[in-house]
Amino acid sequence: MSSTGIDKVRDWILGRHADRTELAADVNIIENRLVDSLSFVELVYVIEDASGAEIDFDNIDIEDFQSLATIEKAFFA
Repeated sequence: MSSTGIDKVRDWILGRHADRTELAADVNIIENRLVDSLSFVELVYVIEDASGAEIDFDNIDIEDFQSLATIEKAFFA
């Protein structure tokens, strides 16, 4: 099990893509179709679980979800 929240998010993404073993922090996970519109809600729940904070769906900024780096800055910094 990963020790940090962003590692849990990375593990979740990689777990959905058996063809990948690594995910750089700056890879755009939306443009690269690692997270699509159907799995986005699940991603939000994974981030909530890993960070311990609730994310307000009414105020989501998609820029915060573009990469592991932006997710870490927005939710784990």
